[in-house]
Amino acid sequence: MGFTVLRVFLLSASISLLLLPGFSAKFEPSSNETAYDGRYSKFKIVVEETEAENIVLTGNASPDASVSGDDGDGGNVAGIMVTLSESGLTYAKEMLVNQLLEEITPLMLPDIKTHTDSPLGRVDMEISHIELSGANVSYSDVDLWKTGITVFAGDINARIRLHWYFKFMSMFVPFPLSDRGWADVEVNNMVAGVSFFLQAHNGTVRLTVVECGTGIDDLDIQLQGGASWLYQLFVYAFDEEIRAILEAAITKRIIASIAQLDNNLQLLPRYLPIDDVSAVDVTIVQDPLVSLTFLSVGVRGEFTSLSKPSNFTFPDHGLPPGLFCNDSTKMVTIALCDYVINSAAAVYYEAGYLEWIVDELPQESWLNTHFWRWLIPQLYKKYPNTDMALGFASSAPPTVQLKTDGVTANAVADLTLSVKTEGKSLPVACISLALSMDAIFNVVGNNITAEATLNDLTLEMNWSDIGNFPVNLLQPTLRTVISRVILPILNRKLDHGFPLPVLSAVDLENADIRYEEGYIFICSDVYYKFGFIKPPRPSTEAEM
Repeated sequence: MGFTVLRVFLLSASISLLLLPGFSAKFEPSSNETAYDGRYSKFKIVVEETEAENIVLTGNASPDASVSGDDGDGGNVAGIMVTLSESGLTYAKEMLVNQLLEEITPLMLPDIKTHTDSPLGRVDMEISHIELSGANVSYSDVDLWKTGITVFAGDINARIRLHWYFKFMSMFVPFPLSDRGWADVEVNNMVAGVSFFLQAHNGTVRLTVVECGTGIDDLDIQLQGGASWLYQLFVYAFDEEIRAILEAAITKRIIASIAQLDNNLQLLPRYLPIDDVSAVDVTIVQDPLVSLTFLSVGVRGEFTSLSKPSNFTFPDHGLPPGLFCNDSTKMVTIALCDYVINSAAAVYYEAGYLEWIVDELPQESWLNTHFWRWLIPQLYKKYPNTDMALGFASSAPPTVQLKTDGVTANAVADLTLSVKTEGKSLPVACISLALSMDAIFNVVGNNITAEATLNDLTLEMNWSDIGNFPVNLLQPTLRTVISRVILPILNRKLDHGFPLPVLSAVDLENADIRYEEGYIFICSDVYYKFGFIKPPRPSTEAEM
């Protein structure tokens, strides 16, 4: 009984001396952990008038923060403009905050050691195995400014588990007195924020952190084990140090996560392959435009040949930033200029993909001279009951016009009539076609697709080895042939479509298409699939 009283007396005296101003403890990081310096946290959050919405982020800007975006060659224009609305920015912010929480937790903090000397002896104390195991965010917001974004999270509650240990040594006690146990720490009303610039860089977007900080309003430390009722005041002596290492560690982890996100953006492809013929150029051509209510990013959007450079000429100006569906609540607007589609037509024309030979039609009689006996009598007379082939070849790249009342396309082509004789296909006549078509666009997944229908058709004789014949009499028949044979071939290719410039982490949903003069709007919501900061974890065989 006497020993216990002495033990309690000595420890109580030591704790009291530790807490006196004249006996401030000396804190040291554990030698086997990352060194902690109280001066480390150069990023601090200052809350004015104790209201989270008045948060001011202060800190040292990155050395690269003043570097302006790429100017390019001065001739870069945006053929596709992607604009996030307020609802889209809110959704992206929520996903980013969730991703940051996943990156931050669990978080191991460096050990802390302290000791104090008093007339009664020396007290050594250590807090170790400090782990932030989880956190919940009750409030978050995003603030857009001229060249960047601030993401703020407030009213964050987190849980920390740690191990505590101390030892008391005195010349008045023949042996050291020590105790140990675990403690649970509730972190309440924590705030965190990060601000970063958005700049065009090497065909993509560069994120540069300029301010980041974390602040903690309240810590509730509950000890378990040992004479915890006695040591509670002792542990509260570590309150500021726990705050400091937690604020510094979270700030450092946020900065590292944004750096990883930036690294992933640098690895984004500059070209999206469509097939073995073409790819669409999705390099970012100008600094993102940041407004109070939207964020716009412009990409080139040109189709390019995989085998040879395209001869397509860019217009003098592209799409302006800030194009979005004013009366829509959708999260994202993708504006697509008509020269994007026309560059695709030019590439596929040059590659010979707008040429088809039709020599098999199971349910039609068009591929025999017997069908043409009343329309082109000399053909049937010279080649009676002879199988035929129809050759369709564009003679120039089609041109597409986007207007408020829809989409029109004009094409010129040659239709060659051939007969199969002696095992060979022999061309006998060629008719020049001028086609006017209407088209509609659709969004399937993250691809934009199209479907064309024939509107007007003009015929003109090009050449004939069987003598002249009135081509106008072929108008109804050739309209049917083009509508039922040629356009289905074209539409199968258009149905494949091409990918829109969205991150692989999201899918477009509930997309609407609106037609404007010279461009179209794709107004859509987005669905988040997996991490912006880290790619999805590959499935193992056991999970499949």
